[in-house]
Amino acid sequence: AVVSTQSTGGGKTADDDFLVFEAKVEILGNIMHYREASNGWVPKMNVMLFTGQHFTSSIWNDIGTMEDLASLGYRVVSLELPGHGLSREDPEKKIRVAEYIKLFIQHLDLYRPGLVVLTCDESNSNVMEYFIRYSHTSPLLKGLIVIDSAADQFTSMDRVLGTSIESQTLFLCGGTDSDCQTSANDWARNIPNSRVHSFSNAYREFYNEDPVVFNTILKRFLEYVAQKPQSEKI
Repeated sequence: AVVSTQSTGGGKTADDDFLVFEAKVEILGNIMHYREASNGWVPKMNVMLFTGQHFTSSIWNDIGTMEDLASLGYRVVSLELPGHGLSREDPEKKIRVAEYIKLFIQHLDLYRPGLVVLTCDESNSNVMEYFIRYSHTSPLLKGLIVIDSAADQFTSMDRVLGTSIESQTLFLCGGTDSDCQTSANDWARNIPNSRVHSFSNAYREFYNEDPVVFNTILKRFLEYVAQKPQSEKI
């Protein structure tokens, strides 16, 4: 299914604490572009980041998320889905986006020693479909973080199907975004191992407005997931 991988540049940072590079992988004739950061050692866990419509994978590098997590021993991959950023989709070879995600994870061997996925805005429906399909059969799919500002993209049936998601799950919302909080709490009522965190005095794109606080929340959640057996609830 996966044809090839091509590096497009990168290298050690100035302080040599971690490595950052960009690459492209061809999956079923479709080109998927991503950025990756790590400290070069066996990772304590893998973290996969998706973006919203208004940003590319560079946002997580720009606000320091990739650096913060890589310096702590995580392998961090920021992926642009087909048709977004530098990723390209062949209309004649199109498959469900959840399947692209599965094949990409398998190709980069991101399941081991464990994987946490962060999804944002327009990526949410595809990532949630992936978790609904595969979370209950993939014990190494340990965590899901959802920046849930696109409240109207899910149906009541989608949320009911959320009961099949066994990964530890964290929903993030702006404290003044009532639509997000309503949607996130609806999901959290259906997903067994989930909770909602709101950023005070923030609306949408709070991760870009206050990246220090945002990155701190991510690191705390990752530490929690790393220590939590898959079957335990929050």
